[in-house]
Amino acid sequence: MSQTIETTTSVTVIHGAMLSFETVGAADAAPLRVREHHETLLRVIDGTIALEIAGVTRELTIEDEARIVAGTPHRLFSATDAEARIVQEFRRVH
Repeated sequence: MSQTIETTTSVTVIHGAMLSFETVGAADAAPLRVREHHETLLRVIDGTIALEIAGVTRELTIEDEARIVAGTPHRLFSATDAEARIVQEFRRVH
């Protein structure tokens, strides 16, 4: 099974931050991501995701949040056989 992340809407908001509403499909594993110049705030709005940071995986459910510091390798995927929905805020760091 391969990782599927579908971005449904991206909106740029005040001071250069961007919001992204995404649907995360079920997967065995997702590739590591690194956003060198953006801090990420992730919030689960439906379902359960698995988030791996620095080799530690934790499950996040509805209303859980995680902050990912710029330059940090991470991956996320649905923690169940069902899709999950998330909103992410990306904010450029100087």
